[in-house]
Amino acid sequence: MSVFGAYRPGVAVAALGLLAAFTAGCEEQTPVALGGEPLPGSPITVTVEIPWSEFASNLEVFGGYGSAEDIGQGVLAEDYAGVLDARTLLRIGAYPRIATVQDTTGASRPDSTLTILGGRFVAFFDPVQSTNTAPVMLQLGATTEEWDPTTATWDLAIDTINDQRSWAEAGGGSVTPFAQATWDPATGDTAVFILDSAQIATWTDTTDLSAGARIAVLDTGERLALNRALIRLDARPSSNPDTIIELTATTRGSTFIYSPYPQPPPDGVRIGGAPSWRTILDLNVPKVIDGIPEFCAIVSCPHTLSPGQISYAALVLTSRLTEAAFQPTDSIRLDVRPVLNRASMPKSPLGVSLIVSPFGRSVSPEAFGSAPGLEIEIPFTGYARDRLRGTDPSGNPTPETLALLSVIEPFSIAFASFEGPLSPAEPYLRLVLTIGPPVELP
Repeated sequence: MSVFGAYRPGVAVAALGLLAAFTAGCEEQTPVALGGEPLPGSPITVTVEIPWSEFASNLEVFGGYGSAEDIGQGVLAEDYAGVLDARTLLRIGAYPRIATVQDTTGASRPDSTLTILGGRFVAFFDPVQSTNTAPVMLQLGATTEEWDPTTATWDLAIDTINDQRSWAEAGGGSVTPFAQATWDPATGDTAVFILDSAQIATWTDTTDLSAGARIAVLDTGERLALNRALIRLDARPSSNPDTIIELTATTRGSTFIYSPYPQPPPDGVRIGGAPSWRTILDLNVPKVIDGIPEFCAIVSCPHTLSPGQISYAALVLTSRLTEAAFQPTDSIRLDVRPVLNRASMPKSPLGVSLIVSPFGRSVSPEAFGSAPGLEIEIPFTGYARDRLRGTDPSGNPTPETLALLSVIEPFSIAFASFEGPLSPAEPYLRLVLTIGPPVELP
């Protein structure tokens, strides 16, 4: 079930004043006269940092974008960080029905009469996104209740508009245990479960909505990322019964279910997760800059800002500690897009990305775990110019609302957390301005 939580702070925010830090000549040295003043007509480069209350408002956090199934990756956890339990559910694809084998005369021909003797369920893990460094014990079982990979959750097997069914037992229902296996990241990325022919036969009917595999971790305190799984089948061909051949069956879908589902943050910014979270805010670029002694000592104040004077603009966020159960173990890639119709949130369409790189703004996982407090700049220079102007280069009104989100939604169970309004490290707007002093006619 898609969950849409919301956080809406009051519009009235404690006035901090237009405090600013500025630097002159950030990129290049500016020619000066004998007295140390800029030469007439020389451009002046100034960096201005504008506090939240003077450029932004109406921050909200929404969850529920996409499904865990969209990731194509599983998650396993048992009491991870003292909180998180997670299991992965998989649908098994059709078994091969025909194999090319050598008959007793040595000729190769297709054989459609195969006897399955047993096999191995092979699970492939991602050591980078998994937290364990020591071996862990895993359990494989067969699901016995109908479930929907798109909508299944820890409590619900199916959660569609016309059909909502709870598991008989939360966490994947009543499961028939099949086998146990150990995964040791020091020796590789795979765990192998040995299966007999009767267990293999459980997944023969691909139309059976109750048929599926569930993988769980038995050891506590770890969170594992499952990349994929397949089944190696040992089969005896009728054309050469003294030979055992190996066939491969793949999965045709997977999802993971977990508990507890995180609640919307009481404050701050959240991005990512599965289903994914987005944070939106209204943004205005100040038209007039005044009250900054250092700035006004160089530029006549009050100064009316023009779009062409904005050389660079970025929203600056300060990372903070994410809940332990959902801390990233790999880089988080952030994106920012205009919200085309805020009144339609949480389902408003979004505009194109404002970040030049197609990979977004990459942030290391340490920023949300071992080293919070990192300032992250999310640039949107073109948007800032258009927002000040009121229209884009085509003359269309510039949306005032921005969405902060993950480049890929959803990407993983982990999410990024940042300080919000009223925090000592609240978001601020960084503008690099290039201003040409007025030239006086003789």
